[in-house]
Amino acid sequence: MTLEQHTAQYLNQAKQGDTQVRENILAEAKPFILNTCVKYCNRSLEWGRDEELSIGLLAFNEAIDRFEEERNIPFLGFARLVIKSRLTDYFRREARHRHQPLEYQVADNAPVQLETTQAWEKYLQEAEAQERQEEILEFQKELLTYGISVSELVEASPKHRDSRESLLSLAKQVNDNPALMEQLVRTKRLPIKELTLLSGLHRKTIEKSRRYIIAMALLLSKREQYIYLFSYLKLTSWSAGEGESQSG
Repeated sequence: MTLEQHTAQYLNQAKQGDTQVRENILAEAKPFILNTCVKYCNRSLEWGRDEELSIGLLAFNEAIDRFEEERNIPFLGFARLVIKSRLTDYFRREARHRHQPLEYQVADNAPVQLETTQAWEKYLQEAEAQERQEEILEFQKELLTYGISVSELVEASPKHRDSRESLLSLAKQVNDNPALMEQLVRTKRLPIKELTLLSGLHRKTIEKSRRYIIAMALLLSKREQYIYLFSYLKLTSWSAGEGESQSG
């Protein structure tokens, strides 16, 4: 079960006071927290050594309490925003410390005043919009390493639901097979011969749709990196629960 699936299933229990479930979620979230903090800080970090990771863990825990489903934002996207917000606060405090005389630094030991609801909502809206745009640009850049442009991907996307479901199922098979996924990432080519044998689909069908299959396999394998794009994929391309059960 992926972190995204785990939080979707158990988040409400954690919010309602089940401490064991909360601890399980936090333990499973550590790689996600590490990746988020490393990317934000732009340097390597280590648990037990770097304060940034402790801040990230506390921020993820805060996100569990503050998340509201009606926001129409994936939980991991929300958690990532909270982590970045708390790291920003931390670096601002550190910057003030470096430029203030010692006697003035004591004031920063006081609790940080909570944001007003209006300020927090404004931050969320702006930061979410920016992250969505950054994800799109980052995914476009990654696709180019596979020789795929966005216009080509749009053109290759199946128009009929049955075809889309068939190709998504094939992308899930690639993602679920470490050897096939490793070959795809290493060679930047879809292992068409292996997929023909695995799926029973005609070779020409796979070749014609290779751009779409590659893109979907990448989204599945990097769902915690492309949180919003993966959420959109789930929303538009398969019914609730179908992707969860097959893509784990």
